[in-house]
Amino acid sequence: MKSESFVKSHLIRYKWQYLFGTILLSISSLLQLQIPKFLETFADHVEASTLTQTILIQLAIYITLIGFGIAFFRSSGRIFIFRLSRILEKKVRRSLFTHWVKMPSQYYNKQRIGDLMSHAINDVNLIRDVAMRGIFLTIEAFILITVAVITMAITINVWLTLLVILPLPGLTYLTYKFRLQIQERSTKVQEAIGHLTSTVQEFCSGIRVVKSYSQENHERQRFKRDNQHNVKANQQLILTNSMFNSISIGIVGLSYLLSIFFGGLLVMNGTISLGEFVAFNTYLSLLIAPVENLGKVINTLQRGWASNIRLRNILNTEPEVKDESMVQEDGEVHGEIHIENLSFSYPESNEVALKNIHLTVPRGSSLAIVGRVGSGKTTLINVLTRMYNPPKGTIFYDGRDIYEIPLKTLRKSVGIVPQENFLFSSTIAKNIAFDPEHYSREDVAEAAKLSQVYNNIIEFPKKFDTPLGERGISLSGGQRQRVSIARSLIKEASIFIFDDSLSAVDGETEEKILQGMKEKMNEQTTIIVSHRISSIKHADQIIVMEEGRIAERGTHESLLKEKGLYRRMYEKQTFGHENIIGD
Repeated sequence: MKSESFVKSHLIRYKWQYLFGTILLSISSLLQLQIPKFLETFADHVEASTLTQTILIQLAIYITLIGFGIAFFRSSGRIFIFRLSRILEKKVRRSLFTHWVKMPSQYYNKQRIGDLMSHAINDVNLIRDVAMRGIFLTIEAFILITVAVITMAITINVWLTLLVILPLPGLTYLTYKFRLQIQERSTKVQEAIGHLTSTVQEFCSGIRVVKSYSQENHERQRFKRDNQHNVKANQQLILTNSMFNSISIGIVGLSYLLSIFFGGLLVMNGTISLGEFVAFNTYLSLLIAPVENLGKVINTLQRGWASNIRLRNILNTEPEVKDESMVQEDGEVHGEIHIENLSFSYPESNEVALKNIHLTVPRGSSLAIVGRVGSGKTTLINVLTRMYNPPKGTIFYDGRDIYEIPLKTLRKSVGIVPQENFLFSSTIAKNIAFDPEHYSREDVAEAAKLSQVYNNIIEFPKKFDTPLGERGISLSGGQRQRVSIARSLIKEASIFIFDDSLSAVDGETEEKILQGMKEKMNEQTTIIVSHRISSIKHADQIIVMEEGRIAERGTHESLLKEKGLYRRMYEKQTFGHENIIGD
C-alpha cells in the first residue's frame, strides 16, 4: 500500500515484543496508582489525629518500595520499546538505501544531494520517534488515564470524576484543528533542511572553484539566506507546537481547577473525606503528565506521518531502468554488439538525441567514436550500457535483445571508464579493486601498471594504502583518470568502454596505456570515445557522430581519403590546432 505506515507494519511484526513492553509499563502505571491510596491513608490519620510514628514509617517504606518498583518496570519497558524503535530505524534506512541503489543514474540527475540526505536522516529519525516516544507515551498515557479515571469514579466520587474529565475531550477538537498545520509546517522544515544541506554539500565539493573565483562572500550570503529560511521554517513549527501544547496544558489546568473547587465543596459538606480529596487530586496530578504527553504524541504523529508520506513516495517510485519479468539469470555477454535503427530521446525531452543508428561491432574488435560537442557520443554509450532505456529491438548483444539480459549480467560484462573520474574516499587499492570479485594485491598492481599509474603510486609513503581525500582530491587530474582506468582494466569483462578517458594524460603516457590495453584486450570488444585522433587511429572501425547520426564510418586510412569531418579533425590536430571535441 502506498500510504501504509512504517510504524503500523512494524507493530504488527513485533506485536508480541510490544505486548511484553506494554505489560512492563502496565505494572509501572499500576504501581504509580497505589501512591494516592497511601496518601489518602496518611491524610485520614492526620484528620482523625491517629497518625503514629509506626504508621508514618510503614507508609514511607511502602512508598519507597513502590518508587523503586516504578523506576524498575518503567525503565525496563522504556528500554524494551526504545530498542524496538531502533530496529525500525535501521530497517527503514536500509530499505531507503537499497531502493536508491536500484534507481538508475538518471534519477539522481533530478534530485539534490541535500534532499536525499535529509530523507535518510531527518525523516527516518521522525519515523523512529513515532515508534519510540510516540508508542511509549501513548501506552503509558492510555493505561494511567483509563485506570486512574475508573479508580477515581469507583472509589471516590463518580460525579466529581465526570465533571473533572469534561474538558478533556477538548483535546480531540484541538488535535483536529492543528493536525494539518503541523503536517504542513513539518514538511516545510524538512524541505528547508534539505536545501541547506545541499548548499553546504555544493560548497564543500566546489571549494576550489569558490576560492579560485573569490566567491567566499557570495557563498556566505547564500548560506546566510538558506540558513535564515531554515530558522523561519523551524520558528513557524515551534510556534504551532507551542500554541498546541499551551492550550493542552490550559485544558488540563481547567480540570484541576474544577477538582479543587468542587472537591473542596464535597469535603466541606462531608460527601468525601479529606483523605479521598487528597487521593483524588493526586490521581489528577498523575493524569497531568500523560495528558500533556498526548499533545506531544499527537505532534510527533503528525510530523511522523508527513515523513512517512515522503518516504513512501520515494519507495513507491519505480526505477525506469530495471529487469523485465521474463529475464533469465543465466547466460553471459561475449562481446558482439549489433545496433539496428536506433533512435533515442532523453526522458522529458522532445529533442531526438540519436537518429537511425545502424552499427555492428564484432566480438574482440575495437570501435572508436569521435564527433563534435553534443553530437551524441556519450548518449550512445549511455544506451549501450542501459543507463537509459533504448527502444526495444534496437540493441543486441550476441544476438540477444538488451532487455533479455539481466542488468547485473550486463554491468558485470562491461568495464567502463566514464568521463567523470569519480574516486571514493578510501585507499588507492580499494578504489582500483572496486568490484564484487576479490582481487589480490598483485592484480591491483598489474592493473595499475597497465594504466601507467603504478610508478606514481609507489612513490607515495603508503603506496597502494594511501588514503584519498574527498573524490580523490589528493591526486592530480591525470592520476585520478589513470586510477579509474585501472579500476576498469582489473575487471574480467568482455567489453571495455573508455569514454574520453585519456584526455588528462600526455601523448607519451597515452601511447603506453593504449599499448597495454591492446595486449590485455586481444579477445575483448573495445569501444573508445575520444577527441584525440591519436587515441583511436588504430581502431578496427571508426564512426564520426554528427547531430545524433553516424556521419562517417570506416578505418583511419579510409576516412582520411574521404576528406570529410574526420579528415578536417585530423588536419587540425596534426598541425597543432587541437579542436576539443567531447561531450
